[in-house]
Amino acid sequence: MLLEKLPLPQKLIALLKQGGIEQLNPPQVAAIKKGLLDGKNMVIASPTASGKTLIAEMAILKNYLEGKKSVYLVPLKALASEKYEDFSKYKKIGMRVGVSTGDLDSSDGWLGSYDLIILSNEKMDSLLRHGVPWTKDIALIVSDEIHLIDDPTRGPTLEVVLTQLAGITRAQIVALSATIENAKEIAEWLDAQLVKSDYRPVKLHKGVMYPDNENYKLEFSGRKSTIPLEADIETAICLDTTKKEKQTLMFVSTRRSAESVAEKLSKDLKKALAVGERDRLKKLANDIENVLSNPTKQCRRLARIVEGGTAFHHAGLVSKQRKLIEDAFRSGLLKVLAATTTLAYGMNLPAYRVVIRDTKRFNGSYGMSYIPVIDIHQCMGRAGRPKYDTEGEAILLAKSKSEAKALWERYISGDAEPIYSKLGVERVLRVYILSLISSGYVKTRGELETFFMRTFFAKQYGDIESIKGKIERIITELENYKFIIVGNKGEFISKEFMPAFQLTQDVELHATKLGKRVSELYLDPVSANLILGLMTEDDTPIQSLMMICQCTEMYPLLSVKKKEYEDIEDELSKSDIEAPDVWDVEYEDFLSEFKTALLIKEWTSESGEDVILEKYGVTPGELYNKTTNAEWLLYSASELAMLLGIKEIANNINKVRLQVKHGVKEELLKLVTLKGIGRARARKLFNAGIRTPVDIKKADEIVLAKLLGPKVAKEVLSSAE
Repeated sequence: MLLEKLPLPQKLIALLKQGGIEQLNPPQVAAIKKGLLDGKNMVIASPTASGKTLIAEMAILKNYLEGKKSVYLVPLKALASEKYEDFSKYKKIGMRVGVSTGDLDSSDGWLGSYDLIILSNEKMDSLLRHGVPWTKDIALIVSDEIHLIDDPTRGPTLEVVLTQLAGITRAQIVALSATIENAKEIAEWLDAQLVKSDYRPVKLHKGVMYPDNENYKLEFSGRKSTIPLEADIETAICLDTTKKEKQTLMFVSTRRSAESVAEKLSKDLKKALAVGERDRLKKLANDIENVLSNPTKQCRRLARIVEGGTAFHHAGLVSKQRKLIEDAFRSGLLKVLAATTTLAYGMNLPAYRVVIRDTKRFNGSYGMSYIPVIDIHQCMGRAGRPKYDTEGEAILLAKSKSEAKALWERYISGDAEPIYSKLGVERVLRVYILSLISSGYVKTRGELETFFMRTFFAKQYGDIESIKGKIERIITELENYKFIIVGNKGEFISKEFMPAFQLTQDVELHATKLGKRVSELYLDPVSANLILGLMTEDDTPIQSLMMICQCTEMYPLLSVKKKEYEDIEDELSKSDIEAPDVWDVEYEDFLSEFKTALLIKEWTSESGEDVILEKYGVTPGELYNKTTNAEWLLYSASELAMLLGIKEIANNINKVRLQVKHGVKEELLKLVTLKGIGRARARKLFNAGIRTPVDIKKADEIVLAKLLGPKVAKEVLSSAE
């Protein structure tokens, strides 16, 4: 529908037209008619590429024109960066756009002056814990990918954040979702209008492919075709797509599968590349291989694969490599991208064909199980590129006709599962109960129960009776940890006279200074209590690392293979760490904790990513995640020690933290804190006898230039002054 035919402010129409938008599609029109621009809460449930983001943009623009603040919440850091790039176009009209996803122990006061603030759900949670004053000024909250409230790790944060924001602001909430079974339930929880639509600007054909006699059969609803049985099924479909001058996005269940299938496809696709493409791919491969100063086996493997117009994409890559791959795929240079299903959420990487090779994945103690329908639908939604294609194809690969029929019934004819709150898990409740008390959001037991009655959990189950016992246990646990004080009108209440289950509604709940700091540091209270009980003045670096590796925040830990037992136990005998008896049921977990601590120690010993990959099987991306978590836990431990006045312990832990942050031995710490000096340059300087900032000041600039290069030498001299 043309913009002029809708009840839109003239200034908004002008801004939309500046962006090349002349008319709106059905979901967008429905949102306008249901009160999007009148401040009504909205849940938009529609397929990928149906224009959900523009619905949010219209609300943001109207807000901006009225001088109001908007917040855009996303589940992933990568998605936050992508949205920041998208919305930066509005800087030309004066909109101040900011983004923040890291440093969970910062209130980021500078954000208060921005018109549009893009945050990860965890960062918003952290800001609420720090009591940032500008939250009361928020007039619009956009929650992207709200269906991830079903995710056991990310969902509870989003649920608590939205419940809390709804209680402290009068902001409009616009929630964006994939098409899910119980979108109406989410809309009722948020007191929102529901816009549910199957509209898609690029027609999506869903089908199955399977071997049948001398051909592969490709079946869609209403049409069939065949592909010669001249290669394996993955290669056949990708070659067919490339011949059509289109791209393929292939989803598999594991990182290892993504790498192996990409390697196999690269060899066959390379023959179909034009000469000019091969030259550009060779340059891309070189850039990808040399992202790290010491390329790993994985870097070299990826580079070889990229030369064939194919790549793999997963969390084991470092962010620069992922960005290079994403940009090359968007530009059409890469013909095939093999990835795990996590790529389907958030990132805008569409292709003409989406091929789903694996429909089962390993699920802990349950073994191999079918991937949820909602996840497969999310993958399928990546098929068909707006502005490039008029249609897209999503294809499930099967080993036989009977399996193809079963997959069709499950994933093509079947509906996506309803989503459920994951807030009832005790560990999750413990974290958020402390957060709510420490931020002052709830002050009594009654207020705490009232808060949980406003959650999606309570909406789904009708009340919170099923978790009341957990809440009482957690209150007692937090009190035993000395993180909260349970008292009535400021007075402590003895459990001897008032058992936990008889605590009255007006019993006050107060966070101690220690409890408030634990919450601000974004720690699980159990982890914080463990750290407080383990840290001592005599801890060696490996003991400090072992301490944090016992925290759940470091999970998943490295598993110990049978052939590694002897080496790990030998390292253990050299340390000052006391191990459980070998028959103890906790012994295997203990060895996993110790191996993970050894990995971090290896990094601080200045081993390169290539050595660590070879020795521990840990990819650069995984190493980054592990060291980032380790640094955060060590920082938290140091902060808790400082709060308790144990300066010596705080200093020792902080020293280890800096080693982890920079990946260096202790002797280089005075150098790596200087601007432009990383672990490699610091080692060069140290080996040349330049070991402190004072040494740098005294050094000959020509000598520094030979060691570091002229430009870096000048920067280092400047920062050392």
